[in-house]
Amino acid sequence: MSERKRSAADTDARRRPPGRPRGRTSVIADRETLLAAAERLIRREGPDVSLGAVAIEAGVTKPIVYRGVGDRDALAYALAERLTARLAAEVEERVAAAAGPRDALRCLIRGYLECAGADRHLYLYVSAGGAGADRIRHALLLADGAAARFAERIAAYRQAQGADGSVATVWSYALVGALHYVTLWWLRDDTASLEDATDHTTALLWPGFEVKAPPESAPRDSASRRGRRLRS
Repeated sequence: MSERKRSAADTDARRRPPGRPRGRTSVIADRETLLAAAERLIRREGPDVSLGAVAIEAGVTKPIVYRGVGDRDALAYALAERLTARLAAEVEERVAAAAGPRDALRCLIRGYLECAGADRHLYLYVSAGGAGADRIRHALLLADGAAARFAERIAAYRQAQGADGSVATVWSYALVGALHYVTLWWLRDDTASLEDATDHTTALLWPGFEVKAPPESAPRDSASRRGRRLRS
């Protein structure tokens, strides 16, 4: 290579933004492409990846990631929406095939744990505390989407049993909260099998979800007692 060409190449290398592939001067990446690249990288490298690393994985510059997705909190939120949609769809499929209400709860718990375990790094990434000030919004990253879908099933189940369906939203968030922290513990400590974690959590939650048949009404009992007194 001549001295002039070598000098031009060196100048081009110095001007090229970090993370942009050699020989490409303009890269167009849509949001879905960036999010898919982020998921791919997190699954491979773990939950501590940076936005710069995501940019390199997608073959773009870091400013393009900012324009297409946002900062780290925005990326975590977007990935949480995608993960929650997949997780809820998988869980709903299992619940639909359950043998009964208690088995449906068990299928839900097992499905949540199993799906989180299969996407361990991504689950931990979206669960980690964000750098932004909106801590409540970040804490609810995984809860909102899943709770909304679970609430529909809880309401339908209770209404079919003649029970109050208005508790569904509160119960669904309580359910997701319990599942989330059991999942984080299970992923971190790995001291319980999937079956044990599922069975123990089901045993704790089922008594609250079970709809028991109401006892005989008081007026009927009173009339029966009056009839017995009259016959005696």
